Amino acid sequence: MAGIFDRWTPPEGGEPLYTYSVITVDAAPATAWIHHRMPAVLNGEAAVRDWLEHGRVPLNKAVELIQPRECLTFHPVSTIVNNSRNKSAECVAPVVIGQEKPTASSKMMSAWLQKGKPAKQGGGTGRGREETAPHPPARVPADILAEEGSERRGGGRKISR
Repeated sequence: MAGIFDRWTPPEGGEPLYTYSVITVDAAPATAWIHHRMPAVLNGEAAVRDWLEHGRVPLNKAVELIQPRECLTFHPVSTIVNNSRNKSAECVAPVVIGQEKPTASSKMMSAWLQKGKPAKQGGGTGRGREETAPHPPARVPADILAEEGSERRGGGRKISR
């Protein structure tokens, strides 16, 4: 992947600060349904060398190196990727959609959703009688949500090289 980096040392001394950014480009057609942007992937060892040797390669040639590429693969992963505290290999392990093991929190949420919640009648004034709201719609698979939405947020897919 293409990126930029810098090292800044405070004028009064102290620990240097290292910063970096991954450069993104418009998504390649194969991955555009997941997200409208993707990392700029350098195509081969020569491109990596040219990118890193910034003093030898003119800026306009370097910019030509950062194009959308059709070299990324993807597969469904567990929804545990939605919690940033999860760092295990399970975050990137392929899953079959609809066959995930329910977690304790997902069981609790499903039970709560199945109960329904009180809904007010009478224009929302709080003076009407309460009745149970209809059950929520069935869970929609993440693939369908990704196709309908303009941008995918919060994980659900692992992109790897």
